[in-house]
Amino acid sequence: MGLFDFLKTEEQKRDEVAREIACRTGVLERCPVCRALFDRGHDERLPAADALAHELFERNDPLIAVFQGDRDDLLQRLRSAREPLPYACTCEDAG
Repeated sequence: MGLFDFLKTEEQKRDEVAREIACRTGVLERCPVCRALFDRGHDERLPAADALAHELFERNDPLIAVFQGDRDDLLQRLRSAREPLPYACTCEDAG
């Protein structure tokens, strides 16, 4: 939890959870240098992200508590939360 997490809206918190699940399953990638997320278009890994989301709901994992049982919202965000992310991080763009 970050210092200013209390300032985030519910929408931002939900998007962060969706991005974390997408990162865990390889849909999104995280730069080891700057820690930025980026999207290389690994759509073939979305079923794994969906499966992990269902598993987290079944286990009542605290990570997904912000969704309050709304699986459909999480599954939709696994796809929509990727849209604003670049193809590569700034480290890679800089060379």
